[in-house]
Amino acid sequence: MGEQGLSTNFSAAPSAAGYLYQARLALLLALSYVNRDSNVEVSIEALDDISFERDGAAFDLLQTKHHLDRAASLTDSSSDLWKTIRIWAEAIAVDPSLPGRTRFALITTGNAPDASVASLLRPAPTYSIGSKRDPKGAALRLTLIAESSTNEALKRAFTAFLALSEPMRASLLSSVEILDQQPDLVDVEAEIEECLRLFAPRGQAHKARELIEGWWWPRVCKALIDKPPTPVAIGEIEAKLDDVRELLKREGLNLDFEEAEPTDEQAIGFEVFPFIGQLRAIGVGGLRIQWAKRDYYRAFSQRSKWTREHAVHDGELASFERRLIEEWEPRFERMCDRSRPAEDGENHLQSAGQELFHWVETEARIPFRSLLTRSLSVGSYHILANDIRLGWHRDYKTIFPKEPK
Repeated sequence: MGEQGLSTNFSAAPSAAGYLYQARLALLLALSYVNRDSNVEVSIEALDDISFERDGAAFDLLQTKHHLDRAASLTDSSSDLWKTIRIWAEAIAVDPSLPGRTRFALITTGNAPDASVASLLRPAPTYSIGSKRDPKGAALRLTLIAESSTNEALKRAFTAFLALSEPMRASLLSSVEILDQQPDLVDVEAEIEECLRLFAPRGQAHKARELIEGWWWPRVCKALIDKPPTPVAIGEIEAKLDDVRELLKREGLNLDFEEAEPTDEQAIGFEVFPFIGQLRAIGVGGLRIQWAKRDYYRAFSQRSKWTREHAVHDGELASFERRLIEEWEPRFERMCDRSRPAEDGENHLQSAGQELFHWVETEARIPFRSLLTRSLSVGSYHILANDIRLGWHRDYKTIFPKEPK
């Protein structure tokens, strides 16, 4: 490793964090326009660090300053403050109409000390006790600083600001807002998740953020390498959120009946159901009948709830049942192939049927989406047996003929 690799003076972490912050913050701010104004577009590194446009005209130009050290502050001689002012001053020198239709915002994780020029430019609702927003006062103080400072590093910023006429300086600062002590790179992640609670299924905000950011980062990269850089339409974000919401809705199934038990009345009612008759036909009794009623009740109740709440799509349960049947078919046929209809007595047929059903009780675990639960698999087999779509006894179709619909 070279000397630069050993020295923290050459760390790229602050710069990398700054770029990541810029892109992540752009997503957070863009989410506020979703389902509110689809005509808005967001750009990164185009007109400013982050810019928002409507019908091709910018209405929000944002400078972002991310600091790994929270103690960083916007003093009157802060380079963050003056370099930002330079960018904006040069912009309105080209287009003097900008302040009348655009907000200029400096978003920083640093702090604007009380009584500083930056503190006079906070948005009105957020000013500190004992101070208030005063763009005119800020313009006067910045003018004095620019005229008297000997700071060579900020000379070009002073020159750009003083090149504006006094009315233009006042106009610029009337449109400037300093938003200090903002969430840092990690905290913005939590802010995005909080915002996504409005769009994601309950308890799925974290997963929604992972999915939307998984799309956002490549989309930002494409926007940046396009010549010229291209904006991202809010409509694109809305469409992706719809996709994410549907995906999470499909995957995020809740199990509400894993510990449910049928009432005594329900259990008694199940005695006349075909799935119980199918079990008794192979000699199943006792607690296994009780457990079968429980599994049927849990699976039936859960599936009914998912259907009522539109948590499953048309055909999903049918596809699941086809997989159940396809797992049962070769085992049933193997049982039939091993039987000798002219010689096998009923005891033999019951024993073979019990062996087949034992597989359902102990091994048959067919996943539904990402769910793999005993009660859903076993209970769904009982639902199929109840409809005489499969059975355990070799002659189940003869013993339990389907009633014509």
